[in-house]
Amino acid sequence: AINTGVMYPTSFVGCHAGDMESYDDFKEFYYPVIEAYHKGFSMEKGCILEGTASERMDPSKIQTKLSEQAKSKIISTRIRIARNLTMFPLNPGGTKESREEIAALMSKVYNGLKGTELGGEFFLHTKMSDKQRQALIDGHQLFRGKDKMQAASGYHADWPHGRGVFHNPEKSFVNWVNEGDHLRIISMQEGGDVEAVFSRLAKGAKAIEDGVRKETSTEMNTEVFMMHPKFGSVACCPSNIGTGMRGSVHILVPKLIKKIGFDAIDKLARARNCQARGSSGEHSEVIDRIDISNWRRIGLPEYELVNDMIVCANFLAEEEDKIIIK
Repeated sequence: AINTGVMYPTSFVGCHAGDMESYDDFKEFYYPVIEAYHKGFSMEKGCILEGTASERMDPSKIQTKLSEQAKSKIISTRIRIARNLTMFPLNPGGTKESREEIAALMSKVYNGLKGTELGGEFFLHTKMSDKQRQALIDGHQLFRGKDKMQAASGYHADWPHGRGVFHNPEKSFVNWVNEGDHLRIISMQEGGDVEAVFSRLAKGAKAIEDGVRKETSTEMNTEVFMMHPKFGSVACCPSNIGTGMRGSVHILVPKLIKKIGFDAIDKLARARNCQARGSSGEHSEVIDRIDISNWRRIGLPEYELVNDMIVCANFLAEEEDKIIIK
């Protein structure tokens, strides 16, 4: 559980759960970690969210519209959720066999999506050709199992068995299978149509849930995805529990970057429940664009977290336009 933090003390969280029960069986350890990361959240009180999972991902409930100023500056939009299946252990506590069983199950689920806008092709790391691998690399859809901190957690055990990437022809709906959590369900596209991206994600998550339920003969009153009564969706890393959602936009703000710098922009984002990162990921170089995403993960419905991102993007776009170059 704590191997990442032991091997790499600079790791931001430094621990991972091997099964859903770990969060409660070792609550003396995990509860303080959760409360320290998710500021303001109480594991004693927990949270009870209103509505169904589908209702909490309803795009019509997003209160703030993306401004025209922000739309003109957004290069791309990406929203993802992490989900884990109730029939298997979390991957840090999993085996080669459990990962391969998950991949086999998901292959059947993806076959059930054929003929829909979400339908596509599933590429297993162990079977993809060099040409397919390069195409996935070029399209930024491939994960490679080379993160040393994830490796310390057990994420990369028995690599590359049981790992795979699914995407539709447009590559606007992508799933990572056993990258870390069992599933990373991703919706993305060029431009700033956040509502369309979120709508596709909601539809995709529901289709995956329905497909797994059908293939495993899981009853309607039984959860398909791991859910905790106090915080919601269960993930391997405490940073991802709750919704497991990260919604982000790559936005062009070159004047703002030049005037106040990345750290000041991140501070402005944090004040609006978001964070700023380099457009190629955490710690990447910042030149003319940044990645803005929701910071909060827990105690709120997904549509509110998308709203956080929109509010922050609107603010930064407005600040960018205030700057006059002399």
